[in-house]
Amino acid sequence: MISRCGYIPNKQYNEERLLPYAVLSFENRDGKRTAGSEKKRRMIIRRMIFCVSVVMITYGSIKIAGYIGEYDASRQTTRELREIAATAADEKHDEVMAIHTAPSETVHPNHQPNESVSTTISPQNNTEPTEMLLPNEYPDGLKVSERIRKLREKSSDIIGWITMDDLDEPVVMRDNRFFLNHDATGKRNSNGAIFMDEETNLLTRPYTILLFGHNMKTGAMFGNLRKYEKLSYCSKHQIFNLETLYDQAQYVIFAVSNINITPGNSRYVSLDDIQSLNRVTRRKAMEALMNQSMNGVTLDVNEEDQLLLLITCVGDDDERLVVAARRMRENEKPDSLILKKQIQFKKRLKIRIGRKQNTGAQKKPPPMVEDFLAGAEGFEPS
Repeated sequence: MISRCGYIPNKQYNEERLLPYAVLSFENRDGKRTAGSEKKRRMIIRRMIFCVSVVMITYGSIKIAGYIGEYDASRQTTRELREIAATAADEKHDEVMAIHTAPSETVHPNHQPNESVSTTISPQNNTEPTEMLLPNEYPDGLKVSERIRKLREKSSDIIGWITMDDLDEPVVMRDNRFFLNHDATGKRNSNGAIFMDEETNLLTRPYTILLFGHNMKTGAMFGNLRKYEKLSYCSKHQIFNLETLYDQAQYVIFAVSNINITPGNSRYVSLDDIQSLNRVTRRKAMEALMNQSMNGVTLDVNEEDQLLLLITCVGDDDERLVVAARRMRENEKPDSLILKKQIQFKKRLKIRIGRKQNTGAQKKPPPMVEDFLAGAEGFEPS
């Protein structure tokens, strides 16, 4: 048959022309894969995997390089501030710093410390305790150390310095968001900085200080707080130092707690209630915090003690690790305090182990606990 184009179709010729398209589709005209098509399919898949791998490796390398760079920058900033702190003379500066004249820097606009203090004392009896905690004035007034004054010349957000074990960092305050991704001098950095809660009023000695910091895997900021979950480590490093604008004191750890900040959770602890000046509210929140302590509570604490809480994120978004400490009281000595704490906790461990043995559970205490019990100076077995 002659086609309209004037020639006879060549069936074999047309099939040869269509052959490359069959190979590209990985199937022949009968719907079956050929050896050549299978080989080409595998080659295309390998190329796609290679390209995706290159993109992922490149992206990961850039992120890691940026992370390392920010970590180095954060450490460099800390080193510079440490040099300033070390060279500054430890003398009192008589000038009252202007930080408290600007409420937006240190005091929340809605925070009215003078109005929040009330009392239920009757005029006839002044010996009864007040329902509300009264302001605690600084013995030396509002005088700033030379060290803090020099540091504030570098950054006006610096309001203190914390020193504990392998942590030696400045403490800043502006709001509760800025220093999540900025260092102590205000430079953008994902390591952030250790910052004080924005509600803290430093015009008087606060009853509760909250410090926040990232839980960095490098150990920067509050990355090493997880070490305090171990009893053996906590017992050796439970005393540390905090210097603020107008004060300097030693603190001793009384609880290491893993809490939840969502109301209704079984491990919920209200950090706002711990900051309350109401004795009853404050005491209940303190008890809730101590009930969650991993290492028990072996130090006497009351609502009149000045508390310092070091807080970092762990696990879920609502989980927090809190290392809680109280200010050392007058006439307390670190050596006697540590010994007292160890003896009390060892006795409690002995009681708990004894109870388990009496119930038929004849399990030997873990090696860490056994070594801790055996190493108590002055401990007499019950």
